[in-house]
Amino acid sequence: MKTLLSDTDISLKEEIYSFLVNNFKNKKDIDLKSLWKSLYKNSFISENNSFTKNVLLTESVCKFKPGLGLFLLTQFSCIEIVKTYGSENLKAQYLSKLISGESIASFALTEPNAGSDVTMIETTAKEDKRNSWIINGHKIWSSNAPISDLVIFFAQTKEHKNKTGITCFITESNLKEIKIAPSTPKLGVQISPSSEILIKDLKVNKEQLAGNIGDGIKIALGTITFGRIYCAAQATGLLEGILEEAVKHSTKRNQFGKAISDNQAIKWYLADMTKDLDACKMLLYKACWAEANKKEELNKLSSMAKYFCSSKAQEQSRYAVQILGGKGLNEDSYVAEAYRDSKVLEIYEGTNEIQKLIICKELQLN
Repeated sequence: MKTLLSDTDISLKEEIYSFLVNNFKNKKDIDLKSLWKSLYKNSFISENNSFTKNVLLTESVCKFKPGLGLFLLTQFSCIEIVKTYGSENLKAQYLSKLISGESIASFALTEPNAGSDVTMIETTAKEDKRNSWIINGHKIWSSNAPISDLVIFFAQTKEHKNKTGITCFITESNLKEIKIAPSTPKLGVQISPSSEILIKDLKVNKEQLAGNIGDGIKIALGTITFGRIYCAAQATGLLEGILEEAVKHSTKRNQFGKAISDNQAIKWYLADMTKDLDACKMLLYKACWAEANKKEELNKLSSMAKYFCSSKAQEQSRYAVQILGGKGLNEDSYVAEAYRDSKVLEIYEGTNEIQKLIICKELQLN
C-alpha cells in the first residue's frame, strides 16, 4: 500500500498554491465562479481528473483560504452525481458546463427535521397522471444555492420515513417554483454560501431523475462518503496554513529580548502542529488510496479521516490564535478565519460524533 504522495503530486500541490497566491490577491472577495473557471482554464480541473487529484487541489486551495473548500466539495460532488447517475440527456445538458464552471450546482439534502438522519426528509414528490412529479418542500444549508445554476435535491416519493422512496432530482435553479434565500450567516466558511430553498409545486419529468426511484439514500450517502474525504482535505490544508503562519510569526515576534519561538511553550505548540499535520496527511492519503484500491475500506477510512483531521484542525487553530496573540484576534487574520472554519468542519458532512458511530459499525462489534 502506498499512502505517501509522489513527487508529481507534491509539485502539483505547490503549483496550485503558487497560482492562487499570484492570481488572487484579494482573498476576502473571491468570485467563486471565476475561481473555478480559472482553475479549469489552467488545467488544474478537467474531466480526466482523478479523485485524488481533486482532493489534492482542495487541500492546496484550503491552505490558501480554508473556507473555499465547501464550494469545491459541493461542485465536485454534484459533478460526480451527474456523471454516475444522470441520464445521457442530463449528462449532455449539464456535465461539461459543471466541469468548466460555466454552471454551478447546489446540493440540497438537509431539512429542518432531517440532518444526521436523512430518512426524515419531508420534501415530497408526488407522481401525477402525466408521468411527471410535483415537488414541495423546504431545504436548509443548501451549499452553493445562492450562486447556483442548477439544484440537485432529494425528495420522498413514498410515505414519510420510508427510505426506499427517497429519490434524487436535478433541475435548474431559476424557476419560479424555486425560491432561494440569501446566504445564511454562519460562524465559518463564510465565503462559501449556503441557504434555504423553498420548493412549491415544482413540476419535473422523469428525465430529471438521477438514478432510479428509491436510489436517493444510496446517492446521498455515497456522495457524503466522498465529501468526508474532501472535508479532511480542507482540514489538512487549513492545518498546514496555520502552521506556516505560526512559525512565521513566532520567529519574527520579539519579546523580552528574544523571539517568542525560543520559549518552550511555543515550541511545544509548534511541535504538536507539525506532528498532527503529518498524521492528517497520512490518514487523508490513505483514504484516497482506498478509493482507488480497496473500496471496502472506504467508508471507515473516510470517517476516520474526516473525524481526525477536522478535530486536529480545530484544536491546533486554537493554539495558532494563541501564538499570534493580539494579531490572531483580528477577525480578518488567517488564523482567526481558520479557527472559525475548523469548527464548521467538525459538523458538516456528518458530525464527528456520527463519524465515531460509522467507524464502530465498520468494526462489526455485534
